Amino acid sequence: MTDQAAFATIYRQHSVPIFRYLRMRVPSAAAAEDLTSEAFLRAWRKLPDFQPGVGSFTGWLYTIADNLARDYRKSARYRRELLDGEDHDGPDHLGGAEQLALARIEAAALRRSLADLSEPQRQCLLLRFFAGLTVAEVAEAMNKNPNSVRALQHRAVRALATSMAGFATEGR
Repeated sequence: MTDQAAFATIYRQHSVPIFRYLRMRVPSAAAAEDLTSEAFLRAWRKLPDFQPGVGSFTGWLYTIADNLARDYRKSARYRRELLDGEDHDGPDHLGGAEQLALARIEAAALRRSLADLSEPQRQCLLLRFFAGLTVAEVAEAMNKNPNSVRALQHRAVRALATSMAGFATEGR
């Protein structure tokens, strides 16, 4: 198998989880798609620098994606997206205007609740539930042991549930 074919297999295996992870970190699907492409482009270019003995390839990919998301949030494009307040996610939901409005409200509440978590809690939940990684993979990506990740995930889920309940009762 050639290097390109092997990397294409890696891309097919990891692109959707990386996209989901980035989608929860940036305000639009278009930006998440751009960052996903950039993450794999950087991984391809830096492949000779990857050291298998130091960590997992999956963890390395998420580190690249996380760094891109951090850089993006510092960019003028990010501030512009936040200021214009427009939905950059494209066409309407199939369920109609009411379903679309409810989905947007729920997504906004989830994003606000995630923003209230500590950075490690937020990263843990994004990697576990949006990127679909196992506890072991999250532990590797976050440079923690699996028991620490389980405890962190438990605290993060409890904090998120409390915050989301607050949105429901307060109508924030």
